[in-house]
Amino acid sequence: MISRIKGVIWDREDFIHFAGVTIELSGLGLYLFVPKWDLGETVIGDEIELFTDFVIREDSMVLYGFSSSPRRSLFRTVQTVSGVGPKVALTMISSTITEELIEAIVEADLAYLEKLPGIGKKVASRIVLELREKMNIPQKREKNWRSDITQGLVNLGYGEKEAEEALKNIDKDLDPKSALKAALASLNSRRG
Repeated sequence: MISRIKGVIWDREDFIHFAGVTIELSGLGLYLFVPKWDLGETVIGDEIELFTDFVIREDSMVLYGFSSSPRRSLFRTVQTVSGVGPKVALTMISSTITEELIEAIVEADLAYLEKLPGIGKKVASRIVLELREKMNIPQKREKNWRSDITQGLVNLGYGEKEAEEALKNIDKDLDPKSALKAALASLNSRRG
């Protein structure tokens, strides 16, 4: 399993929502599909570090790269939904901000999900139905919402201490949805 790579961008091929990049590592070139957001302003010759997911299918072996472990975890989680393969998951993650995608799932915002390329009504419904529970994010105000949100953030790939730290400065009177949004914003600002 290839979990992370760090190397120099040797070649880049831009597609509509993502890019194909060749990363050179000690004379070996690895080709990855990467969301354009994760590449930022990088160009050929720049060094880059990516968290990877190696997907093996009957007819292909493809490496996908992401700027952070939580984005890779979201990619893996989205693929657990029936009808969502790696290409659709990559397009989803490439077409929206991570927090907005998570919020759409938590709020069951089918209209938002249906606007994403490759997602129709049936798949959007399955995404909400199957992922809300997996993300373990509360849907109503509860006394213990902090632990639920912490667990939800851990399920998305953040460390437990990192998630707890993000929740320390969040107003205790916020509803769980607003607290989750604030925690995600805090975590992303810390990672820069």
